[in-house]
Amino acid sequence: MKTKNFIFLTLAFIAATGIVLLSYIYKEHRTIRTEKVNTSTTAIAFYSTFIKDKAAFNAIHLDKAIELKGLITTIESNRIVLDQKIVVTLERDLMTLNINKKITIKGRYVGFDDLLEYLKIDQATVTSTQ
Repeated sequence: MKTKNFIFLTLAFIAATGIVLLSYIYKEHRTIRTEKVNTSTTAIAFYSTFIKDKAAFNAIHLDKAIELKGLITTIESNRIVLDQKIVVTLERDLMTLNINKKITIKGRYVGFDDLLEYLKIDQATVTSTQ
């Protein structure tokens, strides 16, 4: 009788541990589109603030949802460059965008590229164009 209880408790413990680990490993993905915006500013102001104090800037904005307004200076299939300083990776290819068009995007700030010297935004969506 004791061995049956021991086996049952051991199996229950293993199953519970497995469920906890699987739920931790396979978390639901973040949806930046639905998150509250941490910062809303222009692309130039965002970059200028970064240049003043990189460490403090990253402590506040890294991996947070932001909204930026700027002028499109370069377009690739799913990437745009705002004001020659911020590279934005869009969730979808948007061929309707044009160079020198003002745009507002919402995305996640992921860091600074030291080699090319630009800020990187990913998971971005276009919220408005002008």
